[in-house]
Amino acid sequence: MGVDGNNQILPLAFAIVVNESYPSWNWFLSHVKKHVVKDIEGVCLISDRHAGILKAVNEEGSPWLEPRGFHRYCLRLFINNFNDKFRNSKLKKLAYCDGSQNQIRKFNSIMEEIGTINSQARQWLEDHALDKWTLAHDGGKRYGLLTTNLSEIFNSVLKGACFLPITSCVQLTFYRLVHYFEVRRPMGSSAQANEDVYTPHVAAKQAALMSKAGAHSLKSFNRQKGIVEVVTQKGKNVQVVNLEQRTCSCGKLEIFKYPCSHVLSVCAKLSLNNWQYINKCYSIVDYCATWSSEFFPILHEAYWPQSPSIRLLPNSDLKRDKKGRPRSRRLRNGMDIKEGKSGNRCGICGERGIIGQHVPASLEE
Repeated sequence: MGVDGNNQILPLAFAIVVNESYPSWNWFLSHVKKHVVKDIEGVCLISDRHAGILKAVNEEGSPWLEPRGFHRYCLRLFINNFNDKFRNSKLKKLAYCDGSQNQIRKFNSIMEEIGTINSQARQWLEDHALDKWTLAHDGGKRYGLLTTNLSEIFNSVLKGACFLPITSCVQLTFYRLVHYFEVRRPMGSSAQANEDVYTPHVAAKQAALMSKAGAHSLKSFNRQKGIVEVVTQKGKNVQVVNLEQRTCSCGKLEIFKYPCSHVLSVCAKLSLNNWQYINKCYSIVDYCATWSSEFFPILHEAYWPQSPSIRLLPNSDLKRDKKGRPRSRRLRNGMDIKEGKSGNRCGICGERGIIGQHVPASLEE
């Protein structure tokens, strides 16, 4: 799954495989590179750190190795793994907050607090490369996306598809995909007709940030280069903007690829067009190109050309001996619990969590 310039789900590739393993992931990601990413460099892959994915993206010659590409962790799943080890709700909230901070000074402050509570928890976090799971050290590679939630959302769109026969599963996926393109393609045409330059998502963000920008006070240090000190009214924080280098010390311009309130404030003071600092990925032109692909109806099989040279033979090794639907072997994890809701309550200890993951202290020995 990908994300378009309007912050909408963009389905990219699907596959049906025997199981989730290194061979499957390596095969799938190699085809994603060949048919989707192609020669584009700098694409960021966000994953759940499955062992098969880690091996596939880190092996020599992988297109996801820097600087050709980038691999980042889903913060939500990463913090769930952290919580599985330390079992502390306060630490879990602090760790997630730390990973989602856009300023390094705030990141360091929260990391200090985590270390005060549990030094081993801090060491566990620091043992993992900071650019893989934190926004502050990411360098803007993930465009502000922290999790794989969008994939989980599309899983709900395809709910029930995996229990269908393969032909029906593919058909359902295909028609749902066609629907996405049919709904979103007209939005781009409408925006072009209205002579909109950027997507509604980023336009709304800029409008909201503009109201904050008016409350900042500024002190210019180099008007020609656009180096300005910005003091915010709320909290009296000080940020430094450098328009020539397209940076702001708050980190948001680099992370999200559109002006933060500090940059907007400086642009207003210097009478500059702030839209020039928005990345082209948010443009209506790019949006239309994203959804420009067309799909065509599949003819009834009676009209398919016959190929007598191809014979389909069943694989007897895949035949099931037992009657009925096979039992699902999918392992539930933290992504199966909706945000804002608690997990199931254990009947033994009364604690909430994922079934099968919590072991009462009295039973650990």
